[in-house]
Amino acid sequence: MSNCKFSPGQSIHGFIVDQVDALPAINATMIRLHHQVTGARFMHLDRDDDNHLFAVGFRTPPDDSTGVAHILEHTALCGSERFPVRDPFFSMLKRSLNSFMNAMTASDWTLYPFSSMNRKDFHNLLDIYLDAAFFPRLTERDFSQEGHRLEYAVGDDPTSPLEYKGVVYNEMKGAMSDPSSLLSRRLDKHLYPTTTYRHNSGGEPEDIPALSWQELRDFHARYYHPSNSWFFSSGNLDLSELLAIVEDRVLTKFDRLDLDSEVPVEQRLDAPLKVTEKYPLDAGEPLEKRSLVEIAWLDGDVNDSFERLAMSLLSALLLGNPAAPLYKALLDSGLGANLAPGTGYHDDIRTTYFAAGLQGTDPEQVEAIETLILETLEQVAAEGFSPERIDAAIHRLEFSNREVTGDSYPYSLLLLMRLIGPWIHGGDPLAALKFEDDLQKIQQKVAAEPFFENLIRNRLLNNQHRVTLLLQPDTDLGAQQDAATRAELDKIEQQLSDTEKQQLVARAKELQTAQEEEEDLSCLPTLELSDIPTHEVAVPVEQQLEASVKTFWFAQPTNGIGVVALNFGLQGLTAEQYKYLPVFSSLLTQVGTSQRDYLQMAEAMEAVTGGIFARTSLLDDPQDVDKFAASFELKGKALVRNCQPLFALLQEMLLSPDFSDLQRLHTVLNQLQVSLENSVPQSGHTYAARAAAASLSLSGWQREQWSGLSQVALIRELAAKSVEDLAELATLLKGIATQLFTQSQLQTAVTVEAENFPPFKVALRQLLEHLPAGATTDNATVATLTPQSASQGLLWSIPVNYVTRVFSAVAYTHPDSAALTVLAKLLRSEFLHREIREKGGAYGGMAGYNSESGLFSMLSYRDPQLLRTLQVYDQAIDWAVAGDFPADSIKESILAVFGDLDKPHSPAGAGADEFANLRQGMTLDMRNRMRQQLLAVDAEALQRVAEKYLKNGESSVAVLAGEAALQQANEQLGAQALELRKI
Repeated sequence: MSNCKFSPGQSIHGFIVDQVDALPAINATMIRLHHQVTGARFMHLDRDDDNHLFAVGFRTPPDDSTGVAHILEHTALCGSERFPVRDPFFSMLKRSLNSFMNAMTASDWTLYPFSSMNRKDFHNLLDIYLDAAFFPRLTERDFSQEGHRLEYAVGDDPTSPLEYKGVVYNEMKGAMSDPSSLLSRRLDKHLYPTTTYRHNSGGEPEDIPALSWQELRDFHARYYHPSNSWFFSSGNLDLSELLAIVEDRVLTKFDRLDLDSEVPVEQRLDAPLKVTEKYPLDAGEPLEKRSLVEIAWLDGDVNDSFERLAMSLLSALLLGNPAAPLYKALLDSGLGANLAPGTGYHDDIRTTYFAAGLQGTDPEQVEAIETLILETLEQVAAEGFSPERIDAAIHRLEFSNREVTGDSYPYSLLLLMRLIGPWIHGGDPLAALKFEDDLQKIQQKVAAEPFFENLIRNRLLNNQHRVTLLLQPDTDLGAQQDAATRAELDKIEQQLSDTEKQQLVARAKELQTAQEEEEDLSCLPTLELSDIPTHEVAVPVEQQLEASVKTFWFAQPTNGIGVVALNFGLQGLTAEQYKYLPVFSSLLTQVGTSQRDYLQMAEAMEAVTGGIFARTSLLDDPQDVDKFAASFELKGKALVRNCQPLFALLQEMLLSPDFSDLQRLHTVLNQLQVSLENSVPQSGHTYAARAAAASLSLSGWQREQWSGLSQVALIRELAAKSVEDLAELATLLKGIATQLFTQSQLQTAVTVEAENFPPFKVALRQLLEHLPAGATTDNATVATLTPQSASQGLLWSIPVNYVTRVFSAVAYTHPDSAALTVLAKLLRSEFLHREIREKGGAYGGMAGYNSESGLFSMLSYRDPQLLRTLQVYDQAIDWAVAGDFPADSIKESILAVFGDLDKPHSPAGAGADEFANLRQGMTLDMRNRMRQQLLAVDAEALQRVAEKYLKNGESSVAVLAGEAALQQANEQLGAQALELRKI
């Protein structure tokens, strides 16, 4: 049956079709059904998309902060009735060509999504996911590994200290030390005092040990039932076939269950609330400008689509760009460095809320920040918004609804995230994707009355359900928390009998034995190497010369949105200009021009574009690891009807950027500092790996300078300058623009539907006519490698560690590159995952080979271990050099490599990637030759490259951790101590 033939009232495989709706803005049809017996809900988005997505979700509101929903999400993927192996989820990562596999826990729902472009693979994963969700084993051993357990520091030594261990436990220790994450959790606690959102669904580290295995099983029995399920699929798949499988595999085994998982609307506060919370900061760290302040108002029911859209537009009007009144007032005040995380409107939970605040502030500024926000809202309510600003906010809404994204996550999953809030709470999910009727009502009200002004008064100013939260650092808190945990563990240990102590030792041994046991995975479905496409599909491109500038035209189904990339080489830049290029990239789109100040530029960009972005680019030579091409790229995107205005703005930025507003530079640099510092705990493994790579290659050193901790340090240094002292920087930035923005340095790319090429060609030609010709200069790389320590300890205030070791290897076209790529997958799946995550308790243990930079990495993420992990890396090398690789493991690792290689791109992403390939000299022949070499990798090649590059090659270590952890490690490392560096 064709999906387009579904009609309301139709019965198929136990489901009844409820509604069929066209979604022309995203070229899709939404089909909604329910299962007659169990009441399970099913939604399908019928789209011309080969990347088929499936997800099953459950409403899972927790009653406490033990992390039961989160731990269940982990444990459900540790084996099921049909697939009774220890870790089918991670096993399938290497037996699949998936384009996405994951699971996620939100405040009130849990979701299990996957996608694949291979039909056989899609059905394999469908079997795994359905069985994991509805029929998991949930063994006590898996609960203790993934959730929490009591265990001696040395598992078989009852004289060593007793500890809490577990993957989720350590994950949440890291998450709850991050001020951004903590701000969100603490705000929920006070804004929702009577409903489930007051609890931390991920788990509070101090509460997680209170969860019992039986409580986990009870939670699954209560909530993971078809009567409490939401199924979602998307793509050009056969819906009838999919419904039949879901019915057969799951739904026929259940009856309808009358369960109550609904989340009630939050009860209203009678008066505003002010609260203070704290987060841990390492002793000796400065406390100034480290606090966060946020004010939040409880709003309305997520099921009121009109209210949601109105508040979304109001949020855009107040905060959508630097010229928006509340955004401008907060940043101009000097009371903080940047907007607080979570600033804006949140409509993904039962009762929505609006928040605004500042980070990089001090506790004594709370009153001033609160007064500023309230007075600004009063002023806006009195003065209103201009029609032009309202039109700009509506334009941005239209743009975001039409843009086909999906380079980081499948586009269909992003669509699901937009509608899951109202859908899972009983509202109309259609309104999240098709809002024309609500928008028309809003426009009518705006024409007839002060609509947004009244919204500010009714929903914010006169709303007594308001929470003002101060989150401030405390250099004693971490030690106090550790001491409380130690006291709790000591008390437990004192009460243990000798028999109970031996039982703990025995359980630790049993877990270790199970983790090391070689399992028979034959019950798991798999693919064969013959299922892999032998050739990459070429991205069509037209190359032309426009005013002597190379221009590449990519015809892609962008849904009426054009993407323009202007890429400039760096010839002629001085070493100092080269160093400051990322700063230039960050500031160019945030300042004004000779025609408009930064506020006018911000308003213009919102009115006619989907954004203008600047970045540095570094592409490795595929034939020589000692060479790379660095460039600067300015990229803009717009609806086709706004092609000319987009190019006009790009031309202004290129020809007349104005860096003379030193106060603006100061403000943006402080914003950037806070943003970068917030990114470190989230991406600690990446920062550590970049630091390690910096001592191994010129491109590695340059990447670290531009996007590593060195860049964080540079931005800190600049942000600390007075406004007046930034005059020298302004002159430097102007000089970079003058040197860079010439025709001789430029290559361009345009991605849009072929029928929309003509207006972009006209606009591009006009821009190029105004661009100076420029002189051809030496193309030599300015950067020079600065010697660095091969063993670094990078100090950051975090309670967990990020441990990396990086090895230098070979260029992309070298014959060994393919084997190194496969070896990384093999090490991750067959050794590091078990040793670092399962046994070591880290959230992640990984290996990766960047075949373009020629760098091989081993990494850990949110790791309670440090020295042990470094030892594991040595053991991993010995394991690989021994060369005892099962043939199935090699095949699976090759499959995993191709799963990464063939991940689908968004239309714009396809053009961007091919543009990079063309600039890099990465030809289609090279890429297809690599595919053939990957398919031919064998055990002998794997053993040989392990010995040559890992055992006997050059490597570097970098560990990002707290000061105490690094000091303790160095005491044991002795002569091999890490060179400590405070960022």
